[in-house]
Amino acid sequence: MTLDYRLKLQPIRHRLSSVADRDFNEEMESDRGRAINSAAVRRLQQKTQVFPLETNAAVRSRLTHSLEVTQVGRHIAKSILQKLQQQGQLQVTGLDELGEGFVSAIEMACLLHDVGNPPFGHLGEEVLSQWLQQQVLPEFQQRFAGQDLASALAADLGQFEGNAQGLRILHSLQGLNLTYSQLACLFKYTRMAGQPKPASNSPNAYRQKKPGYYYAEQNLYKAISETLQISPGCRFPLAYVMEAADDISYCIADLVDAVDKGIVSIRQLHDLLLQQWYNLTQHLDYLGVEEKNFLPRMLLAADEAYNKEQLDKDHEYILALRTRFVNALVAQATQAYIENHEAVFDGTYDGSLIEGNDVCSLAAKTLKKVALSHVFCTPEVENLELKGVTVIRGLLQIYQPLLPLPYAQFTELASSEGESLKGYPIETRLFHKLPSKHKRTYRLAVEQVATRATGEQLAMLEFYHRARLLVDYISGMTDHFALSEYQLLSAAS
Repeated sequence: MTLDYRLKLQPIRHRLSSVADRDFNEEMESDRGRAINSAAVRRLQQKTQVFPLETNAAVRSRLTHSLEVTQVGRHIAKSILQKLQQQGQLQVTGLDELGEGFVSAIEMACLLHDVGNPPFGHLGEEVLSQWLQQQVLPEFQQRFAGQDLASALAADLGQFEGNAQGLRILHSLQGLNLTYSQLACLFKYTRMAGQPKPASNSPNAYRQKKPGYYYAEQNLYKAISETLQISPGCRFPLAYVMEAADDISYCIADLVDAVDKGIVSIRQLHDLLLQQWYNLTQHLDYLGVEEKNFLPRMLLAADEAYNKEQLDKDHEYILALRTRFVNALVAQATQAYIENHEAVFDGTYDGSLIEGNDVCSLAAKTLKKVALSHVFCTPEVENLELKGVTVIRGLLQIYQPLLPLPYAQFTELASSEGESLKGYPIETRLFHKLPSKHKRTYRLAVEQVATRATGEQLAMLEFYHRARLLVDYISGMTDHFALSEYQLLSAAS
């Protein structure tokens, strides 16, 4: 079977570009400019990676993490092209002409992969999901139970997912008009939020374990899939590379931050990694001696670099470990991509590129387990996370009065352009605080719904987009802005 990347890498956008007749590589340069200059990327500098509200600039934010993922993604992409060239497959696949755009698309997907994450990290996602389940769903079900689409919309509204929110930010809120190929790189998961999670033994269980997009973006997802010939439930091939780059990067980055903050010393980290590796591998008889020495060999080289260095010993240890770890896992991801090329190209490969090799996946698991047991659970991290929970819950409670408003009153308020809604002074002021671009997105969505729905169905779909409006605003905040807004509106010091 010929794998023709010209079917997948196309210079097509949702809206026509103002510059005509550019090829794919040129359009990817345009996407690069749109991504790097976007507010969504700038906000990553004040969003949590591990340590909320961090003042030490050396400790990673979502932005610095994303930059590291970008470099790893570039490394994997160029390694894949090199392998294909060695096999004489570059011209056959069309990547001899599209290679530059291939690399750039992966880089920008890596840069953008976290733009949908809310303030205060993954715990922020949990708080938003709890609010949707406990506050939004009861209101929705009380009003609209039994309506067509009600059960699907309820399932959609009952969860917050950063990957789906990222697509919504880039397309619906920011309107970057990225190419379909660039957006397709970001679909880590391939089911709509309202669709049921497949069984664990399903052939697409891995690709659909989480939602990849919301009901609000379903038409965009369909257009991308049809244009790029992506079968239902399948991934875009470059999304596998973005996922692998993220997994490789954060494995070691969280531990480096813990060392920088003095949570663990290098000597403690060294011993913890060795012990964890031993715990994971000691009973795995199918591993040979060479395989059982995979991570210890890296740690030994890092320890030797540490002992030789006179000035910054910690830096030398981390540099030696990170270089060897990243290079080994990049090689594994590249090999998995090439060996499973047809399944990856079709998007039916149901797994991670770094899980196909036992020692690589065990090494990654070792680093993750040490981070979970000695970084994420420390009082410093947990106290800051609880502070973040208070902030997000408080903001959601403050904006809660906008939800119970009847359809007629809320749509009147939404179209009033700064005027006060009689009898609703608090709701009026809360609505005025919402960003203009978020309100424009809401109005446009409701206008489009009104062309095909009336009565209770129109009211139901309006409520859905109203809930999305509130989630868009609060989930899009940076850690510092969320804190300052909470302090301002709650009169807290």
